[in-house]
Amino acid sequence: MRTWLAVALLGVVVAAPVPGWAETGNFELNGKIYTKFMYKNDASRGCLSLSNPFWPDNIGGSNGVCSEFELNIQGRVSKYITSGVRLQSRWGALWQSWWENGDIRWDSPTDTLFTENTSGESLGMNYAQYMKLRGVWIRAALPIPTVRWVSIGATDFGMFNEWTIGKSRYIDRDNGNGVFFEGNFGDQVRYLAGAIALPKLFIGPRWTTGLKDADPLAGFWGADWAYAAKLDADPIEGLNVRLIGNYIHDWEADRNDPDRTGLSDRTRGTDRAVALEPRFQAINGSLDGRYTPPAYEPLTITGLVALSMNRANPEYATNAVSGDQGFSPITYLQDANGDPRASVGASGKILVEVNDPLEMGLSFKAEYFNISTNYNAIFGSRREADVLLTDGILPTGFIGGGQLPTLNLANEFVDFDEPWFESIIGWNGATGLVEYAGGAFNAGLEYSFIGYNTNAQDRDVDNQYPDFLYTDGFTDIQSYTADFDYANVFDRGRDPRSVYHQFQDRQTQLVVANAELLVPGVDGLIARGKLKWVHDTDERKSDNPNDNYTGNLYLLFGQVQYQWTDELKTALGYEYQYWDESRRSGSQETGFYDYFTTKHTGRFTAGYNFGGLTFSYLLEYFHKDQDRDRPGSPDQLWNVWRSKATVEVGW
Repeated sequence: MRTWLAVALLGVVVAAPVPGWAETGNFELNGKIYTKFMYKNDASRGCLSLSNPFWPDNIGGSNGVCSEFELNIQGRVSKYITSGVRLQSRWGALWQSWWENGDIRWDSPTDTLFTENTSGESLGMNYAQYMKLRGVWIRAALPIPTVRWVSIGATDFGMFNEWTIGKSRYIDRDNGNGVFFEGNFGDQVRYLAGAIALPKLFIGPRWTTGLKDADPLAGFWGADWAYAAKLDADPIEGLNVRLIGNYIHDWEADRNDPDRTGLSDRTRGTDRAVALEPRFQAINGSLDGRYTPPAYEPLTITGLVALSMNRANPEYATNAVSGDQGFSPITYLQDANGDPRASVGASGKILVEVNDPLEMGLSFKAEYFNISTNYNAIFGSRREADVLLTDGILPTGFIGGGQLPTLNLANEFVDFDEPWFESIIGWNGATGLVEYAGGAFNAGLEYSFIGYNTNAQDRDVDNQYPDFLYTDGFTDIQSYTADFDYANVFDRGRDPRSVYHQFQDRQTQLVVANAELLVPGVDGLIARGKLKWVHDTDERKSDNPNDNYTGNLYLLFGQVQYQWTDELKTALGYEYQYWDESRRSGSQETGFYDYFTTKHTGRFTAGYNFGGLTFSYLLEYFHKDQDRDRPGSPDQLWNVWRSKATVEVGW
């Protein structure tokens, strides 16, 4: 009897559906430990030079040591399906914070005397070092005609481009999620289509998709999506073309719906269902191509045209131009009657490259670009990308950067040695670049002219166009992180997002020379140099010659790097900048005044790699002297020492 019962039970177990468990051998694990040491001669505390610019947090600061750990797990479910997940510790706790547990004391809202205390319950969850679930994805090769892969979950959006949906910046690299279908029609046409969950932060009016503390009539962000598609084709030999488009829709609950205005009563029209109204809508599209003629391979031509539309519904979206001192990632345009209208813009560029046509190391590049006044890639790349050939206005010798077609730049959550990015909305002009590569010696010479489609007289920056408040002069990206204050009250110049001014008649010229030499006779010694001149003029109000701005930025940079062993290399560099700015800052009512700025920066770096351990060290000193002729604005001086060291192991 027992034998027959055992056989029956075994049959039930075998016949029952069971999940497809992956064998232990199908798991792939890897981990990483990262530790950062920060020092600066100030009283700030933290491990991040510049953190949240809009409200106080306890992450930013430049004195402390922080560690983090991540664990990546990838599983092969079957030959058709793979999946993965990343576990990442929360960033923020200093080594000195070992007593903090991440809680907040029960009396913290009313306790003003001991806001930081010995209870271990004062600094919040930033300091709890909990493990956060990130990067969850499934990738499946399903038997659907034309479909090669279906991807569900985390992505960095790198499959699109900077003009539509851009690759997420490093700290958000795998926070985004969506569902994507990838396939092909024949051998020459490939496609990608997907639905993306909109992040509730940074996409849309007031940098949200509807948060009540930003918009009183908002608060519903669970059904906000972006829809995107890409076609990629090779119609003829040497030619590749891509068509990319996306549509963004931010919903809010209809504030006039009967279910939200009173009692549930059928005679009032209530039906236990709430209608939705759009708060923000956006469209971006681009067509780009790259052609290398088979008959002449040194030549490559790259071109792009792009369109954008942004529409905010003032019934649900607060006007940040008028309400937030001109800080807004979108415009709020109005027609002649004062009614809202969509902001529509177009852009284009073409790049011609000739790679060493004379076979003597000389290459030539020329680019024309034209970005209209109202073009805005609200979901485009926010940093860590560059769409133009030019060196641009911001980059220095030590600090790189780039140009992006959006008001939604993200020059925060960075350290003092990281690149900065400037908005190119309104830029039109051209760049010419000559490069030489001759074995031990490489060099480049650039000239760029930039005009501005945003030039205008009496533009409405009070209600329609955001000016970001700080609109005058060159931007000092080295000093932005020298004081823990993003509000620019220490006069560090133009906000990199400031492209609209009330009165503007501006043009800019750049000359940049770069060189690198592998020093003969000294193995492992490399010398680098850079010269840069930026000439920026703005006649501002056309009938006021006394407000005309002229700025000249002169930069000299030199660095030597030596590879001591296979594991160790060091570098020592110096940078000098001088800014001569006539009528740099002021107003039409008070007049404009001259500024003169001198900067000296020295930097030592070291890198060491051995047996899976990577160590880096950076020590910097910069001296800045700013003479201001403006009454009530004293001259200023910076003597800043700061350093950053990192230790990293991975396995």
